[in-house]
Amino acid sequence: MVLIDQENYKSYGRCISFKTGNIKLLVTIDLGPRIIFYGKDDQNIMFEDLQDTTNKGGEFFDKNLKGEGIWHLYGGHRLWKSPEYMDTYYPDNKQVNVIKNGDDVTFTSVVETTTKLQKSMVIKMNDDGSVLLTQKIENKSNVKTTPISAWGLTVLDKGAKATIALPDDDTGFLPNRNVVFWSYTNIKDERINLNNENLIIEQRNIVDPIKVGLFTQKQINVDIKGQTFSLQIDKKVGTYPDFNCNIECYTNNHIFEIETLSPLCELAPNECLIHNEYWALK
Repeated sequence: MVLIDQENYKSYGRCISFKTGNIKLLVTIDLGPRIIFYGKDDQNIMFEDLQDTTNKGGEFFDKNLKGEGIWHLYGGHRLWKSPEYMDTYYPDNKQVNVIKNGDDVTFTSVVETTTKLQKSMVIKMNDDGSVLLTQKIENKSNVKTTPISAWGLTVLDKGAKATIALPDDDTGFLPNRNVVFWSYTNIKDERINLNNENLIIEQRNIVDPIKVGLFTQKQINVDIKGQTFSLQIDKKVGTYPDFNCNIECYTNNHIFEIETLSPLCELAPNECLIHNEYWALK
């Protein structure tokens, strides 16, 4: 049985808690929303940026976002829009609207003044601790958007190691897989292990960041803190961002990110983009 309640958590303030057996998930409501805790036996697999080591401010924020503050990493899982531009970094520093409907809880942020987008997460935890995370981006403007993708970023703590199965379809004369590297990534970096079956990336105490993306319709498994975090997304046909990636990994000496993306689409006024993730812990 899943118990849904409210508790204060560290400097993040009020959170909605989901608990079943020895598994707990916390979602911030005084900021975000962020899934700031997910783990077994009080071992949080999410990164918590309690020292505010990662933030973003400057001229764009001073000019376009007066009164909104700067963007903070905070940690945990967040919903963004892709492609990545400065307006992607909209500060989510305000209180979140919360609606409980049976076993589901919906967390909705304010409408962004720059993009006129509104983001929300609907979270449902099952008795085994697995989670259905329904992420939504709604166009609150009166004009169609440029092509955008829903972008779910899960910021995990140190020591994470992800195994991502590569596509193995027999496509004959056509290619069957892609692996994409960002410009700051050393392809020979020791944190990257690429073979015929899997892409394996692990977090280590190395300052230089790396980021790798690919397209796969298989489950992703991340080993961290004696737990295995499994993640999968819906199989959808379409054009994806970043040279057709629906999964991306970023890591440095502080964090490990698993990022998922939906196909690109243009949203008409009041139209909503939905991107599902399926989580589990073992």
